[in-house]
Amino acid sequence: KCTSDRDGTVIYVEDEEIDYRCLDKKWEKVEKLSSSSDEKTSSSSKKSSDSKNSSSSSKEESAGSKDKSSSSKNSSSSSKITSSDSGDKKSSSSKAVSSDSRDKSSSSQKSSSSVAPESSSSVVGSGEDVKTIAINKKSFKGVAEKGPFAVGSTVKLSELDGELDLTGTNFEWEVTGKQGGYTSPKVTLSSQYAQLQVNGNYYNENLFKNSTSPVTLRGIVDLKDRESVNINVLMHLAYKRVVYLFTKSGEYKNVPAAKAAAEQEIMKAFGFGGANHPFEDLTIFGKTSDDAKLLAASILLQGDLEETDLLSRITSIANNIEEDGTWDNSEKMRVSMADWIMSYSYGMVGIRQMLEEFNPQVPAFEKYVSLFVGEAYGFGACTDENDGDYVQLKNGNSKNLGEYYVCEDNVWRMMFSTEKLYERACTAKRAGEFMTTPRNEIYICDGGNGYWRPATTYDHPKEYYMNDEVDYGKLKDTRDGKEYKTVVIGTQTWMAENLNYYDKDNYNLVGNAKCYQEEDKNCDVGGRLYSWTAAMNISTKYRLSWYDKDIQYPHQGICPDGWHIPDSTEWRTLADYVKKVDGSSGLLMSSKGWKASSYKPSTDPYGFSVIPVGAYYGRYADAHADFSQTEFDDDGLFANFWSAEEGKEFNLAVYVFFDYRRDYMSMTASVYNEKERGFSVRCVKTEDESEE
Repeated sequence: KCTSDRDGTVIYVEDEEIDYRCLDKKWEKVEKLSSSSDEKTSSSSKKSSDSKNSSSSSKEESAGSKDKSSSSKNSSSSSKITSSDSGDKKSSSSKAVSSDSRDKSSSSQKSSSSVAPESSSSVVGSGEDVKTIAINKKSFKGVAEKGPFAVGSTVKLSELDGELDLTGTNFEWEVTGKQGGYTSPKVTLSSQYAQLQVNGNYYNENLFKNSTSPVTLRGIVDLKDRESVNINVLMHLAYKRVVYLFTKSGEYKNVPAAKAAAEQEIMKAFGFGGANHPFEDLTIFGKTSDDAKLLAASILLQGDLEETDLLSRITSIANNIEEDGTWDNSEKMRVSMADWIMSYSYGMVGIRQMLEEFNPQVPAFEKYVSLFVGEAYGFGACTDENDGDYVQLKNGNSKNLGEYYVCEDNVWRMMFSTEKLYERACTAKRAGEFMTTPRNEIYICDGGNGYWRPATTYDHPKEYYMNDEVDYGKLKDTRDGKEYKTVVIGTQTWMAENLNYYDKDNYNLVGNAKCYQEEDKNCDVGGRLYSWTAAMNISTKYRLSWYDKDIQYPHQGICPDGWHIPDSTEWRTLADYVKKVDGSSGLLMSSKGWKASSYKPSTDPYGFSVIPVGAYYGRYADAHADFSQTEFDDDGLFANFWSAEEGKEFNLAVYVFFDYRRDYMSMTASVYNEKERGFSVRCVKTEDESEE
């Protein structure tokens, strides 16, 4: 109904494609505005900054307040139209549209954004005249973001005049998508320039929850040739600067050039470089570098602030940038923002993880946060060229004064204690690098992010443990093509490496020939860990029964043709030879990889190179024991080898072992030698058989 309280309201009847205005309790047809193809020059109507009425600034709508004229909202619709009581009731009011004409799919829409391709947009010169385009019955989609604004937040589009002042003609609707998405009603404006504003609660991307009170963001938008228009915090920061450049600086005769210049300045104020896209194209869940810059700015501005303090911070920055385009009023604020992100317990990793739960498309914001931090702290940019460098913070405004920071993957991060202790950073690009400490302990950079850890046996390739000065022989296993180094010691020829043979079709091996920690790469270093029956290549039933009566020596077992599993006599022959010639059978041990002890390390003169590969203990692991605490354990401490003989009980077998606490080889037939355990295999050459 056209009632007195709706006097001046205009509605659009979609079926008739006609605007009606309420006057004196009657609906009257109104003239159409010129179509979007009709153009007029805005520069001719633009007043000079000198003649502008000083009261024009009072027409600007406060970023923190909502236009009270929106009270004419129809309670049955999420879209609403308003007209200022003081506005021109001839043309400006005729630009509002009825809620009946809104996109009926908006209530179920998904988050929509204008994700533009990564390319610079062409911008007109500051001195050029740009024709104004009337907007007629146009609808668009977009997203409202600080973090995403909540469903029900109010979005408001307000017409701007030639001086970028509000005319009083407004269109209102609501956010309907869970990620801040909305669809506008059809709007009619005298030009393509308008103020877009959102008011409501939003998802705080730093605290991972919704804000406790509403905020208002606004921006100047150009609706020409647009199907989508977003609203975000960068637009809010640029608002006053755009108005200043166009209306007061005297340097810009058109809005697009002023707007583009302001956007470049905002990006540079954060240390992000320039902007390749208009701010209304950006979204924190976009794919471009500018989207990443938006998210970085949003995170930094928010920090750990409540909404009131956030708006105060944003207002302070916007006011400072307004006249000269630079943010130079508060080094302390910049440093405070940097301090927060560098000390935040969840860090950028946590922020990314939580945002990805909200929306898996999260741009690479970390780089731009780091650019800001580097500038605020005086470090400069973290790049590929200085990856792994570390610097000490000497900015007296920082709470983190004196702390060290490392450049890794284009991001500054705090230095970890081990890195400080040894004065060497562990970054992703240094993953796999080794470091020897002053105590001759070897550490490995495990994946980066400061994680130096003691190196294990399996971190090194097997070649690391071999003696380069030994003239090794070579054995090729024709079953799988693997090659092994061999060495002659006394009258015997031995494999100088642990056997690494497996056949999935050999049931004697399945489940009984393991790689340490079940990782295939470990077999390339230490060979396989075989149960005794697997080493002997006999049925698993003999794990719990005698087999001795069927053993014929030499027993090939799982060794290649021409080689066999050594019996206890052959192991003793080896140990005795080395002891009598050089004084200790411990010289069969590799010179590397063993935990330090009171004994002098082996020099491995024979190249036998026993590596402390540990063992598989299976059900015999004991978490309360000094050793053998887990299924796979004791690398760096022990090396164990099967013999071809059974032990004192039907479930036991003889094995030899090397111990980091001893400088000799040991052998046992009675303890820690259940056939189910997984030990290494060294094959010895069968006499009178030629090498393959």
